[in-house]
Amino acid sequence: MSRDRIRVPADRNLRPLIWLLTVAVIAIACDSTAASTTTVPRSTTTETTSTTRQGEQTDPDRPSTTTTTVLTAAMLPAGSSLIGQADSDVEVYDGRQLVAPSHVLEAATILGSPRVFLVETGPVDGWVEVSLPIRPNGATGWVRSGALDLRVVEHAIFVDLSDRMLRVEMDNEIVLETEVAIGSPHNPTPTGSYFVTDIVELADPTGPWGPFALGLSAFSDTISEFNGGDGIIGIHGTNRPASIGQPVSLGCIRVPNEVAARLAELVELGAPVEIQA
Repeated sequence: MSRDRIRVPADRNLRPLIWLLTVAVIAIACDSTAASTTTVPRSTTTETTSTTRQGEQTDPDRPSTTTTTVLTAAMLPAGSSLIGQADSDVEVYDGRQLVAPSHVLEAATILGSPRVFLVETGPVDGWVEVSLPIRPNGATGWVRSGALDLRVVEHAIFVDLSDRMLRVEMDNEIVLETEVAIGSPHNPTPTGSYFVTDIVELADPTGPWGPFALGLSAFSDTISEFNGGDGIIGIHGTNRPASIGQPVSLGCIRVPNEVAARLAELVELGAPVEIQA
């Protein structure tokens, strides 16, 4: 699987605009630069062909019958998720068939990642209900299914705050597990269901966010502004390995640097992230 990443420069003076965008997007002690994965949208197609008994003649002018089944979130096996990726700005509605959208989200994140959504319901009647990367946490909306390229992701991230552990599952099997640092009592890591919005490769792997960071659709409940941006929660490496296992961050989830690198290779944009107390 190939990924295109946008590198974040280590020297702020070289490109101050990109640095500003970096600290603004992953605002709770983590950075982000985009990595995208191009995946052919999956669909299920059932072809029905006619059979003939011995001695019967086939009709060459009779077309074969093809039935196409629309892939929906409800059809997926446990452990798989349906993701929608936008090619242009996306209109989000509070309900199906409404005249005016409640939000319009750009086709790319502030760091240039393709805009993706985690599909909660559908497609149904030309619409999908999606999880939104906006406040309040847990917000959902409806998007016309034709505005998104749908695909399946098979990895999911689970974070247990009480045990301070993170695991990645595929087909309900654990493929990665690690101890993590979490938010402090003053700035706790928010619980809930989220998804990966950005995959970032940092130019300075020895910096405070390590070599890689994953931006999430989660926002801090205690910090609404940080370095000019919103309080976005992320999963990232660290230059303070002794902090792993402790409640010391501003809300982000810190992992060992080697784990951060593995997550960046293993997980796709849109992968679901479940954070529980």
